Amino acid sequence: MALEISSALASAFDTAATAACDDAFVSTVGTNAVLEIRTGSPAGVSNSAGGDLLASVTIASWTAGSPGAGQVTGSNPGAVTATDSGTAAHFRLKTSGGTAVMEGTVGESAADLVIDETDFVAGGSVDLGAPVFTVPVTAATS
Repeated sequence: MALEISSALASAFDTAATAACDDAFVSTVGTNAVLEIRTGSPAGVSNSAGGDLLASVTIASWTAGSPGAGQVTGSNPGAVTATDSGTAAHFRLKTSGGTAVMEGTVGESAADLVIDETDFVAGGSVDLGAPVFTVPVTAATS
């Protein structure tokens, strides 16, 4: 499964702001971040997680690309085993210490986290590939 996490920003950042956002993301999420794929609606990062946990994927590290690209790429975690059956509807990204830092919708298109298949089967293999966080970029205007 390929995935892409897209920012839900109404407008794009210029290159300098994008670089700062990329660096802040890498610093905040840190190493061994945990991406949870869950059923149901996001509960909000300051609340207990909503829905059932379908899969938990540890992402060892993140690398900010060139600011003009506006992308932060996570290391490819490889396949994990689904812990439950259900339809993926949202994700929660947590630091290695368990602090939730981001949530959003999951879908096969038009979602914050786009994956190839949203139907999970307990005991089945889940391979999301290398995650990419994208910040919209635009040329600075005066």
